Amino acid sequence: MNERYLKVIADTSFLMIPGTFGVDIISELNRLLERRYKLIIPSQVLKELEYLSQKGTPSERSSARLGMVLAEQGEIVEGKEEEADEAILRLAKKEGRKGCVVGTNDRMLQKKLEELGIPVVRLKHRSYLMLTKDLE
Repeated sequence: MNERYLKVIADTSFLMIPGTFGVDIISELNRLLERRYKLIIPSQVLKELEYLSQKGTPSERSSARLGMVLAEQGEIVEGKEEEADEAILRLAKKEGRKGCVVGTNDRMLQKKLEELGIPVVRLKHRSYLMLTKDLE
């Protein structure tokens, strides 16, 4: 009974959605994915959240703190010395298009993931999450 989880690799902007837009990303992921998944947070994303929780604007600080609480529900993955986007791309390439989706609102990152054929979960109309391509 070795059921594989779909890995949802989350970036900083994705984990800040609940604090910024009031959208419950966990119930939205449950609705969208309809399968077992595991939230994966690169350690670089956690560092960005920690930085924003202390040095960001007041709204960024509160959204980042909420993002850090959400990150605790996932698995923190230690990575190399690299930027968060590079870590996300490396993890996504390793998992492949069948093994993961990436949660992000970052347009540049979405474009790079699209070129790799990796499905992206992003915010739509500031009120719900959507998948950019069907899961296999």
